[in-house]
Amino acid sequence: MHSQLSPGQSQPDPSGRRPPLMRNQIRGFWASWGGWTLDGMDSFIYALVLVPSLRDLLPGSGIAATKENIGCYGGLLFALFLLGWGLAFVWGPIGDKFGRVRTLMLTILRYSTFTLLSAFVLKVWQLAILRLLAGIGIGGEWAMGGTFVAEEWPESWRLRGAGYMHTGYSVGFLLAALANLSIGSHRGWRQMFLFGGLPALLLAWIRYGVAEPAR
Repeated sequence: MHSQLSPGQSQPDPSGRRPPLMRNQIRGFWASWGGWTLDGMDSFIYALVLVPSLRDLLPGSGIAATKENIGCYGGLLFALFLLGWGLAFVWGPIGDKFGRVRTLMLTILRYSTFTLLSAFVLKVWQLAILRLLAGIGIGGEWAMGGTFVAEEWPESWRLRGAGYMHTGYSVGFLLAALANLSIGSHRGWRQMFLFGGLPALLLAWIRYGVAEPAR
């Protein structure tokens, strides 16, 4: 009895070698890796601009910009960001209903938009809300990208694919550090948040030529 392969899956090699990855598997992996890389960049951008942004925003919110207040409100905003990441479970049913690729696009659009809007806030509570909303998008991108690789890549490649994808977050830290060196140190924290909105440019690339996993 012969087993049937789903569309996009490679025929197993009887010699035990890994089958070559197909176009959709490769393109979809780079879309997922790129999204996860820019997740890491977005997350680290806030850490880099925390002090200068709160120095500007706290007085406008009626709060003295003391060391203690910067530490307190900075930690609170980080906590809200992580809460948003935890709320990213809402993307699971959306991904099941509308597909991994489309939902991946929505998560990237979400965190890119709310990061970009952070460049225009005037009060600390406005930044807090935007960090919460961006966290929901960032957590969802990781879930959708990881699920895409797990479902689309052949069994013999799956563990490697998961490992390769997770290298992206550290690359994102490097990109954020380079951006802070070239942009943040000269143009300020608002320009860093504008730069953090760039992941939305990935949307056209993801939409073009990446099909849903057959599984």
